[in-house]
Amino acid sequence: MAIDTYAPCPGGTGKKIKFCCPDLVGDLEQIDKLIEGDQITAALDQVKRLEEKQPGRACLLATRTKLELSTKQFAAAAETSRRFLEAFPDNPLALGQAAITDALTGQLQEAAARFDKARTAAVAAGKAAGEQGQDVSPELVRIAGTLVQAAAQLGQVGFAQGIVEWLNDRGLGSEEERQLLAAVVGSAGVPPALRTKVGLEPAGGGESWAPDFELGLKQAGSWQLAKALTTFRSLKGVAGDCPQLHTNIATLCEMMARPMEASESWLALAKLPDTPADDAGEATGRAMALETIANPERSPVIRFASCVAPLQLPAGEDGSAALELLEDKLRHDPHSEPAALDRSPWVSRNAAPPRSAWRIYDDGDPARLLASLLLFGRQTDRDPEAVLQGFAPDIETAAPMVAEILGCTFAAAGDLAGMPVVSPTNWLLGSQFKMAMPSSPPAPAKAGEPSIFDTIMERQQEALWKRFTAVWPDTPLPELLGKTPRQAVADAEGRRRVTALITEGEATSRRTDATAGWAGLREPLGLPMEAVIDLPEPLGQLPPLRWHRLRMASLSLDQLRGVLVTAIDAGFELAAERAADDLLSRSEVTPQDRWEALGFLLQRAETSLRKLEIIEQLRGIAKEIKASAGMLEVAELRVRLQRGDEAEATRLLTVIQRDHGGDRRVLQALTEVLMEAGIDVGGMASRAAGGPLGAGGQAPPPAAPAAASEAGKLWTPGGESASGGGEGKKIWTPGG
Repeated sequence: MAIDTYAPCPGGTGKKIKFCCPDLVGDLEQIDKLIEGDQITAALDQVKRLEEKQPGRACLLATRTKLELSTKQFAAAAETSRRFLEAFPDNPLALGQAAITDALTGQLQEAAARFDKARTAAVAAGKAAGEQGQDVSPELVRIAGTLVQAAAQLGQVGFAQGIVEWLNDRGLGSEEERQLLAAVVGSAGVPPALRTKVGLEPAGGGESWAPDFELGLKQAGSWQLAKALTTFRSLKGVAGDCPQLHTNIATLCEMMARPMEASESWLALAKLPDTPADDAGEATGRAMALETIANPERSPVIRFASCVAPLQLPAGEDGSAALELLEDKLRHDPHSEPAALDRSPWVSRNAAPPRSAWRIYDDGDPARLLASLLLFGRQTDRDPEAVLQGFAPDIETAAPMVAEILGCTFAAAGDLAGMPVVSPTNWLLGSQFKMAMPSSPPAPAKAGEPSIFDTIMERQQEALWKRFTAVWPDTPLPELLGKTPRQAVADAEGRRRVTALITEGEATSRRTDATAGWAGLREPLGLPMEAVIDLPEPLGQLPPLRWHRLRMASLSLDQLRGVLVTAIDAGFELAAERAADDLLSRSEVTPQDRWEALGFLLQRAETSLRKLEIIEQLRGIAKEIKASAGMLEVAELRVRLQRGDEAEATRLLTVIQRDHGGDRRVLQALTEVLMEAGIDVGGMASRAAGGPLGAGGQAPPPAAPAAASEAGKLWTPGGESASGGGEGKKIWTPGG
């Protein structure tokens, strides 16, 4: 394809090719042809040869950096980008590419600063050329998209969301591309405290510093974020008691990937005497989330650890017999039980797998799972040994117990390289307990009675929350700067921190027992219960982290619908549950309203009886709105399999085959349910060709995934609801 010589130079110089690099037109056309033919390596080689002959040309440096990035030669790209920026320090493309190389090495603050300069340089170049409105090149827009993805992966929500806002504000890229980038931010798992989008605020006063404050707002409005931040920082000495100043500094720092400075500003806002208690609490929660982003492994954390003990066993057959005796001791000891062992990971790396695997429990009632134990027999290059793996505090408890059983001595536990660390709160929430299972397969639960599955899950959750509420208040937490919740509530900031943790847990927990568990921590810690909020129109006025406190009965139907759908989409589960319950109590709601409310309550229901009750209600509504009931049949099948209702499960399989055999989405969901139940889907399909899993003895192909933009779009009042998929949560914007 011939290059238009009046098109902008691909090196970001702001000049036309005709006036910048006319001598390279033929070479650039050849490189474009190689790229279009997916011959990226050949194109890169060609650029390198040209650059040797004509060093310091912007178009060649820009193209070389882009090609090195696309071939994942990141070190080479960083070096080329450095040379490009040194030669053209005000070139927006050089700044943008340098931002990408910074982001790839985790230097998000530097990347944000360079990208801010790139935007400013692009505007300046456009004005110089007399082309306002055409000052941002498509290449810089692509760079922006790359930075959004990098920032989202590294947890820098403010930086990523700020770029998306800039793209929306300037109308850059297509609507679909911008929606996709917004979905990327949402799916990254936004902390609850950061799901409320905070905008810049005017000071609204006649103080002497007001003109400078307005200048900062103007600079931020034109996306000169670094300049705006500098302007607002300069006002700290004269406007330190202005809440809007701290809000704006914090917001800009989030957008500039400066989480620690943002955190300090939010905490300063919370300490102002005139800041309302709710605002102070949410500012503190936001500060804690940003502290974690700035330092994910701040102390104290719980690390995954391992310790090893050599087994003193004789060689040969005597050693094998002695190892069998040790396994027999483990089999009969109440602290251990055999565990399934997948040997393939060891075989795949050409290593000898363990002889057996065991789960180790404590002395509690019910017993809590502490660690896994692997027993290795004698190998050519290693003596027999026992290996304990688990979280470090649990290993400390398990090691003496296992040592006594095996007659060995474990070395000090060491961290397992590459394994993630968890916060103490998540460690406690991940507790698992040994449930007493029936000695023989239980009879199917009778209609209207809980199943053995319900009973086991209830006991598991009771044990988890009993331990959590007993241990958490006296556990040092990084969010509390190493203090325990009981210690932290002794001062004002500590109380705000503890309150924020409890509020977020209560508002966003996906299970009702977890919601109740978090709420139950207030009384023993001396914290007041949250007050009910009467606000007829909360949308756009009240942060969604407070929506669960709304008096839902006082809301109009449209406001209630907005609260329900937005809360579902953003992961504020308690608010969504209360809105759904209130919506179902109203006589004027439509079948579609009831469908949406019950659909959410089905996900939150804990017992099989409640799930079956909701499914039956949904089935009736499906007839009213003429919706397919296929997914409801699959949902009921999952419940019936859990309850052991064999006759009903068989009936549902027949119904799905007969009525929904051509629906790929239903068949995909059916496959997942059967696999959850441990049913050999492939074997079942081959035995029953043409059955519910598809004709021809083949399992159905997976359903096409929903478009990312659909899964991540934001709901605005008056618009369609966004599907709430997965764990990633979206960012709510006041006013839509």
